[in-house]
Amino acid sequence: MVAALTFWAGRALRRRRLPRPLTGLGTISYSVCLLHPVPLAAAGAAWGSPRHGGPLMASGFLAVLLPLCVLTHRCIEASAQAWGRRLADRAGRPPSRG
Repeated sequence: MVAALTFWAGRALRRRRLPRPLTGLGTISYSVCLLHPVPLAAAGAAWGSPRHGGPLMASGFLAVLLPLCVLTHRCIEASAQAWGRRLADRAGRPPSRG
């Protein structure tokens, strides 16, 4: 039910501009998915279980995770996508742009 509501909300809002922080979070979401275990493991090793941390630990987690994800998106993901587009151009196939 929640998935269907989310889908229809996305369809209803597809022509509207979204706030820049939301689109930025969508841009780095793959990096967030891949990298979030690293700061969690580091916090767990340093201070015990991060699940019982509270708002201060959550803020610190995000303060480390989000800049790290922006950096990996710019340095790794975006450059790999550009490299893939160049390879597709050389192969003579039209590159997919999104």
